[in-house]
Order: sequence, then C-alpha cells, then structure tokens
Amino acid sequence: MKNFLFAVVAMIFTLSFVSFAHAQLRIGVVDLYRVLHESEEGKKSVNELQNMLEARQKTLEEKQKKIQSLKEELEKKRSVLSEDARKAKEEEIERLGRDFQRTAADYQVELQKKQSEITQSMLKEIRQLINDFAQKEGYNLILEKAEQIILFTTSEVDITDKIISLFNQKTSQQKVKK
Repeated sequence: MKNFLFAVVAMIFTLSFVSFAHAQLRIGVVDLYRVLHESEEGKKSVNELQNMLEARQKTLEEKQKKIQSLKEELEKKRSVLSEDARKAKEEEIERLGRDFQRTAADYQVELQKKQSEITQSMLKEIRQLINDFAQKEGYNLILEKAEQIILFTTSEVDITDKIISLFNQKTSQQKVKK
C-alpha cells in the first residue's frame, strides 16, 4: 500500500513539473461512490435491491412464524403427546430451523451477488464515460477520489457532478432507445 501511495504521489509530483513544460495540464478527480449512489441509475438500483431484500425478509418472517407456532403448539401439547409424536414435532421444528438458516444464507449470497453485478455493470459504463469525457475535454489525468490516496482536492478539479449529470443523460437516452 505504501508503495502504491508513493507511486501515486511521485506521479502527481512528476506531472506537476511536466505541466511547466507543457501548455496546460488538466487533472480531474471523480468520486465514484457518489456517482454510484447519487445518479438516477444508482438510486434505481438501490430501490431494486431494497425491494428484493424486503421480499426475502417477508419470506423469512413467514418461515420464522411457522417455526414459532410449532414450538408453541409443542409446548402446549407436550404432556398429551406420545413420545413418538413429540419426537416427530421436535424433528420437524429442527428441520424447519435448518431450512430457515439455509434460506437466509442463500438470500444473503443472492443479494450480494446481485449488488456486485449491478455495481460492476455500472462501473464499467461510468469508466467508459469518464474516458470519453477526459478525451473530449482534454484532461491529462483523472483520479478516483479515495480517502487513502487523495487527501485534499479543490472544487475546480472535482468533476463528480459533471460525471453524474452525463451518466444520468446517458442512461435516460438508453431507456428511450429501448
């Protein structure tokens, strides 16, 4: 990590000296986290994931209620049930408990996978958009704003709002074409 940070600092330092030799060096900074979360497509994706989560939670709550009602039923009828019937109820409760845990784990993996797919797809589009923007606007260097690397930047070099706007335009145009 220190080597990477040193390389980035050295590159910026070198580029700042090169700027004296060239007419103008244009550097931009983009906060990809903000682009992902503040763009219309990002907000839509968050809603989609939230709806998916809520549907899964409902299913899990129903399974949990069923397990709880079976436990309560077993406690009420424990004294009148035969040993075999009691054992069968306990095994059914255990089976449903294992099924509940498996389902919850599967849902979590499914949600993480979906979130990763959406994020990777959006990042691919955003990176291409940034590349096109940089070439069109004459930027020599665009960095991702990350707390571990970029400690300070001025608003003049922060192009995040421009990228969000361009991404919103691009995704709305894609919807119209479909």
